[in-house]
Amino acid sequence: MEPIAWFLKLIHRGFFSSELKEEEKAFIQDNIRKHRIVLWINVVAAIFIYESLRRTPLESVGTVIASLIAPVMVLGTAWFAISFGGVPQRLINIAMSVSFWMFTAFVTSLSAMFIAVAFVTSPYLWPVLVLIYLGALISCIQYDTADGLKAGLDEAVLRHSRAALSYYHRQGIKEEEEE
Repeated sequence: MEPIAWFLKLIHRGFFSSELKEEEKAFIQDNIRKHRIVLWINVVAAIFIYESLRRTPLESVGTVIASLIAPVMVLGTAWFAISFGGVPQRLINIAMSVSFWMFTAFVTSLSAMFIAVAFVTSPYLWPVLVLIYLGALISCIQYDTADGLKAGLDEAVLRHSRAALSYYHRQGIKEEEEE
């Protein structure tokens, strides 16, 4: 088994040990495929990032790091703010595309920043950087998968709320008025 596929199966094992419906398991498999492609893109990008920074004077690497702070923060915040719950189930393919591109941009900029930081820090710090990077990567992938299982949730809550309000109205139960 290829290393990225193995890594993704490992970090998703908690999902598969849960009591999931077949369509939820199918979504997780689709999401694993999405993350597998993103991580392979990231590996290729990391090679170019490393080779570029290897030829960059160390005093300029700080500028690279400072330049990457904004995309990492903006993309990370935007990616986490996007929720599958607000997407109607019928548009799940659009949500998958959006999360694919947003996660690709986020993880690539995060990788670029960590590689750049590694160039200007002591090798004694590298294990800590790897731990931070892997923790961020694993939690992002698990979050994305858990969030994806909420696809169509807002739509279902809205339908349920409307049905409940209609029922309450028919029963003569009035909304509390604000004072």
